Amino acid sequence: MKYIIGNWKSHKTSPEIQTWAQGWKQLKVPSSDQVWVVVCAPLIGLPVLHELLPKLSLGAQVLSPFGDGAYTGAVSARMVKEYASFALLGHVERRKYFGETDQQVAQQVLQAIDNEIVPIVAVSDANWAQQLSQFDNQQLLKILVMYEPPSAISTSGSGSHAADLQSVKTAITQIKAEFKVKGVLYGGSVDPENVATYIKEDVIDGVVPGAASLDPSTFAALVEASL
Repeated sequence: MKYIIGNWKSHKTSPEIQTWAQGWKQLKVPSSDQVWVVVCAPLIGLPVLHELLPKLSLGAQVLSPFGDGAYTGAVSARMVKEYASFALLGHVERRKYFGETDQQVAQQVLQAIDNEIVPIVAVSDANWAQQLSQFDNQQLLKILVMYEPPSAISTSGSGSHAADLQSVKTAITQIKAEFKVKGVLYGGSVDPENVATYIKEDVIDGVVPGAASLDPSTFAALVEASL
C-alpha cells in the first residue's frame, strides 16, 4: 500500500472547503486499492469534508496530548476520531512555531493509537532517531513516519524544492533499518510532475504533498500520476 497524504496546513474557510469538495467530486479521480488518499485539514474543516466527501479518508494536523478533561482549547483524539482516521503529528512547523517537543509529539501519538487513529509522525534528519525512540516495538508497528528535510517543505509561493531522490532513499532506508514502523513516507514539495519519482520507489511508502493538495485539480493530477 502506498499513501498520498495531502496537508492543507492553515488554509481554507468552510465555503472554500465546499468549493474544493465540489471540484474533487467533478474530477472523478480514479481509485486504486494500492493507493490510499488522505486529506489532512484544519480541525474545523474535518466535519465539513466528512459530510461532503464521506468516502475520502481524512486526517487531523494536531491532537491534544491529553484525553478528555479540563484542558481548555484542546481537541482530544476521541473528539477527532468521528471524522478522521489519520493524524499528521509533529510537523516541523508545529515544532518551530508552537514549540512542540519530541515528548509532546509522543503524547499525541499515544492518544492517536489509543483511539485507533493512525499517527503520521513527521521527522527530519535532526530528530528522527530521538523521536522514534519514544515508542516501543508494538507502538512503532502502528506508526507511519513522514521524513521531510526542512529545506524541502512546500509553501504556497516559496522557493522550496523537492529533496534529492538518492538522499531521501538513504535516509528512509536508515530509518527502516533501526525502527520497524508501519511505513515511511516522503514529504516536501511533492507535485504532479515529481510524485512518480518518489512513490514508485519500493523503499518509499508514500508522499505528503502540501501546496499541491490545496487545489483539487492539482491534487487529482498528483494522484493520477501515482497510479
